[in-house]
Amino acid sequence: MLGLPDTLRIPHSALRTLLLLIAACASPTPPAQNPAPAPTSSRVHPGDVVRMAVWREPDYTGDYPVDARGRVTLPQLGTMLVTGRTTEWLSDSLTAAYKRVLNNPSVWVTVLMRMTVSGEVGRPGFVQADATMSVSDLISQAGGLTPLANRDKIQLLRDGRVVVSSLGPGTMLQRTPVQSGDQVYVPSRGWLSRNGGVFLYSAISIVSAVTVALLVRR
Repeated sequence: MLGLPDTLRIPHSALRTLLLLIAACASPTPPAQNPAPAPTSSRVHPGDVVRMAVWREPDYTGDYPVDARGRVTLPQLGTMLVTGRTTEWLSDSLTAAYKRVLNNPSVWVTVLMRMTVSGEVGRPGFVQADATMSVSDLISQAGGLTPLANRDKIQLLRDGRVVVSSLGPGTMLQRTPVQSGDQVYVPSRGWLSRNGGVFLYSAISIVSAVTVALLVRR
């Protein structure tokens, strides 16, 4: 078999690397799913909001912010220290407290956690979230994902450390260890992921040209 012209010669090592990259683009390996830590019972922190609904009592129903000292001011009850308390404790305590001023009250309590969504989202910043929401719901509050977002690598951060490295968009917050003050970070997709189609097309074109040249020169 005759040799290729110098303009078509490709070192074997470079050709082998090129073929490996083509294989990687054609059959990408799905990202590893690290197991998330066990969910913990959410506790009230300063900056959260206590959402209270009292059946047939619109004057008592509403959203009540927790101040910097962990206190919330509620109708008829005045100021209560709630920092560190769970939603279950709040529900039971408020039901018992309102029995002193209402006849058989039905009280529902939801704690809206103050969280941050950052990275490749439309409107990075603070959002209010409750445990019944999904990661996708949280991101929607922040303007949704940008075209560069890597939806397979959404991270849960706390104090700058990664708590969960891969949150699925459909994951419910109550199934995660999320806490008030946590950050949901959406990273960018890598260069190969963003340009893999163009690179794959170029690489296939080069290999095809070399193959044709080899067949013609036989």
